Amino acid sequence: MNTPTTREKLDKLFPSPQNQKRTPQKPNKDSLYRLEREVLGAEASSEGKLSVKERLERLVAVTKARPRELPPPAISRGPALELGEVLNGEEVSNDLGSFYRVDRIYPLAHFQGRIQLERLKSVARDAFSMLSRGDDVFEIALDKALFLDTETTGLAGGAGTCAFLIGLGWVENESFVLRQLFMRDHGEEAAMLHALGEILSRFKLLVSYNGKSFDIPLLETRFVLTRQRLSFEHLLHFDLLHPARSLWKARIESCRLIELEHRLLGLEREEDIPGHMIPDLFFRFLRTGNAEQLDRVFHHNRHDILSLAALTICASDLLDESYVPEDPLDDLSLGRLFERSRQPERSMMHYSRAVEAGLSGAARRRALIALADQHKRRGDIDDARKLWDELADGESVEVVQALHELAMLSEHRERDFTEALGLCERALSYLDENYELTLSFRFKWRDAFAHRRSRLKKRLSKSR
Repeated sequence: MNTPTTREKLDKLFPSPQNQKRTPQKPNKDSLYRLEREVLGAEASSEGKLSVKERLERLVAVTKARPRELPPPAISRGPALELGEVLNGEEVSNDLGSFYRVDRIYPLAHFQGRIQLERLKSVARDAFSMLSRGDDVFEIALDKALFLDTETTGLAGGAGTCAFLIGLGWVENESFVLRQLFMRDHGEEAAMLHALGEILSRFKLLVSYNGKSFDIPLLETRFVLTRQRLSFEHLLHFDLLHPARSLWKARIESCRLIELEHRLLGLEREEDIPGHMIPDLFFRFLRTGNAEQLDRVFHHNRHDILSLAALTICASDLLDESYVPEDPLDDLSLGRLFERSRQPERSMMHYSRAVEAGLSGAARRRALIALADQHKRRGDIDDARKLWDELADGESVEVVQALHELAMLSEHRERDFTEALGLCERALSYLDENYELTLSFRFKWRDAFAHRRSRLKKRLSKSR
């Protein structure tokens, strides 16, 4: 008996395509017959007289000869509304094409919630420098400013996102002009941006809400992609989002524009469309040409512009020395704002008023530690000590900071080494027992107090 070689074993286990026998596949007669019955009906019974090739050719010829069936018409949901039927605007043309524009004129006597637009003319000129935290130093009247807000095809940014609606507002001839520039398709973007550039050239101050991070970078990108030159560098830009967080974050957790207008202006939008739905409505308009829902988008944008102007007035109100906030948390925020602006008198006034108004919890501790630091800088050590004593009897990280200040005061100013040593021991015990404090915080302060304790023990041993 011949033993198979290794090559034969491998060929048997892993046959190559050349060694495989090609078995022609027979057509499935049942499937072909079913197809003939579906296409030919009664004529399919003659399959035995024809070859498979002839039967296939007959199917092709019959199929080509039949009229092509059109898809059923789409179900109509009512007549499509043209843009002019929904929005009271007009088509505007310039050197780069045409776009759609909607203008609304509001008298300065108009109230946006609790705020009258007339007050745009009386806002202090130096308010913006303080509210912008020193990012821009300027003194310009608010009635000379341009308010801007955009509606975009998405929030991701990048080259694929564009602003299809640009809302603008400014004071003109005792009125507040609200102009909205709209591109009806992507081919109108260049003309719309060209019109925006002409309006921007008339102003020196731009007011937005999150414009520094979103609107302006997006518009700059779109100007480049449409091969137009426009620089926003000539404009002083006041972004209300950042001072809004400084002023109201302590009291109002969310600083979204719609939340601030509800809490500060007492304004409740009726049937307003959520911002995340706006891109879908624009894309639907591009697909269908039906402008039925676009009025809601324009209404949303108009309210954003009006509320932006009103909230800017609200922010400037807080800077008035005679203004007394209803909530002590606003005093705390103002104390921090004036402290950053290097106005210690105003800062201490607001911190003191916040403490006296009954501020509690973590907010009170922040006010106390800040007020004590102010007294220390002024040399009012006795007033500072009273505040540190209150903090030292409390909880959280301010206890450690207060004990540190008291220990320094006892050691260096009062030369009471025994008292200072007792404060160090108290602080070390607090750090060892309070595990809710972060490890880095505990290690940092434990080393500091341990070093001070060692030095104080040496001083006490020498004095004996």
